[in-house]
Parts: sequence; C-alpha cells; structure tokens
Amino acid sequence: MDTTHWKLIGLILIGVCLGLCGCNPNPQPEYLTPIPTLAPAGAATLNPALQQVSVPGSLVSAGMGQGNAAIGAAVFLKHCTVCHGVQGEGVDAPTLRNNQYVQTGGDDSVFGTIADGRSGTRMPAWFLNNGGPLDDAQISDVVAYLHTLQNVPALPTATPGPPQPTEAPPAANEPPPEPARPSNPGDAGPAAAMAGDLTKGVSEFGQFCAACHGPQGREEVGIPNPGSDDGIVPPLNPIDPTLVDPDPKIFSVNLDLFIEHGSVPSGPAPLIMMPSFGDSSLLSDQQIADIIAYLMDLNGVQ
Repeated sequence: MDTTHWKLIGLILIGVCLGLCGCNPNPQPEYLTPIPTLAPAGAATLNPALQQVSVPGSLVSAGMGQGNAAIGAAVFLKHCTVCHGVQGEGVDAPTLRNNQYVQTGGDDSVFGTIADGRSGTRMPAWFLNNGGPLDDAQISDVVAYLHTLQNVPALPTATPGPPQPTEAPPAANEPPPEPARPSNPGDAGPAAAMAGDLTKGVSEFGQFCAACHGPQGREEVGIPNPGSDDGIVPPLNPIDPTLVDPDPKIFSVNLDLFIEHGSVPSGPAPLIMMPSFGDSSLLSDQQIADIIAYLMDLNGVQ
C-alpha cells in the first residue's frame, strides 16, 4: 500500500476520534456506574429552591415542626382556654379533650386549623402572618400538647359544694395547717427523691413555668387568672407557706405532687390550671427534679 493510502486512512481515523470526542468529551470508565441523564423537560434548575427561600424577617409559615408539649401547655393555657377550657373540655368551642380530629386528622391538618383558623366558625387564625400572635414553633408546641389531652379519663360532672369556711389563724397551741394538695390525686413521683441540678432548674423554670407564674415566680408579678377564687396564678417566690418545710425531702414531695399531677384552682371557671407535667410526660423526671431544686432555692431551703 502506497503512502497516499496510508495518509487517507490516517485522516479518516482522526475524523472518527474527533467526532467521538465531540459527543463524549469525558468518556465514562467501564468500571464506574453509568452517569444518569436528564430528559430535556426534567433538566435541573435552581428556580424551585430559590422560590422557597424566605426573605429574612418574612412571616411565611414553615409548617408543622417537632413540637414541645411542655411549652405548648403554657401557650394553650394563655391563649386557648377562654373558648376550649383549661382541661380542653370546651366552653363555647368544641372540646379538645379526647377529640377525634386531633387523634386522626394528622398533625399537619391540626397545625393548619390553628394557623389559618376555620371559616364559618369563631376559630380565628393564630399564625403571625394571618394577624395572630403565634409563630410556627408555638403552634407546633400547642399541637404536641393537644396529644396529651387524648385518651384520658372523662372529666367528672361538677356538682356545687358547700361554701368554703373562712380560715382563721391557728392558735398558739394548735398544730400547723396541713400542706396544700393539688386537686388531681396521686403519689409523689421519682423526681421527689432525685438530686436536681439548680443551674438547669433556673433555665427550665424560665422555659416551662414562667409564662404562668411570672419571672422567678415573684409574688408582685401576679399573673391574672380570671374565674379562680384567688384571681391570680399562685406565686412561687414566696410559695404557699404550708408547702414549705425545713426538711428538703418533705418540701420536695410537696412540690412534686403539683408538678407531677397538676391541679385545677378552686373557683367557678379558672382560666389557667396547673398542667400534669409528670403524668402527661411533658417533662422528664430529671427536669422536674431540677425545677424542684430551683423552687426550693427560691424559698430558702437547700
């Protein structure tokens, strides 16, 4: 074969190589997984992601998140009890206690009802962007708290009782009055015998208790509780003197009973009640022990 033929074959091979390189500039090695391809209509773009980016400070709801039932209890008691009752029993709105919609409707749906309200009813929209006072996290917390009101015993029918006698101060030779007890029955829980972390108790009280009892539980704050005999949420600093005992073990039990089981204040229609942080698993035993340690410290018992 002469030189002319060899040159012609060489040019043909170069053309073939250039053509292949133009179609696949980076050939995929045989031992690797093939690179997937996108159809023209499915080409990836950043537009969907950019459209979902919220402007800083905007009030677009992010939807249902992981709620904290203990925080939700305070939000519920502050904003929802006027219509739904302190125990979710319903006043002039549907009962939320053992409510089928809460149990089967799905958290996202319940979240949406709270955030957007319900047309044709007195249920307003509670989300900030809809003119309400709550953000995403607070609404999620309320949804989590509503679950603690499900599959619980029915409330007893209220019957009028005799008027409470006015307490007279004990005489010098009389024993001190019995310590106050919550309206909900039950024995002391494990937290009463546990060592609490005072430092953690400070922040946990602020997170879970201060909304109703005020910062540091101070008496002068006087959080209103319409419909209760006292008219305010009981102060914790100082606390009811019948609960205080120089023996830390006894004082701890007296405090734990209220935190574990909760209590409904006496009165015709109290707006705020004490949630059952232990029975409803709103707080862990250690968190309750931490809060007890802080309350004891506030009242001069170590």
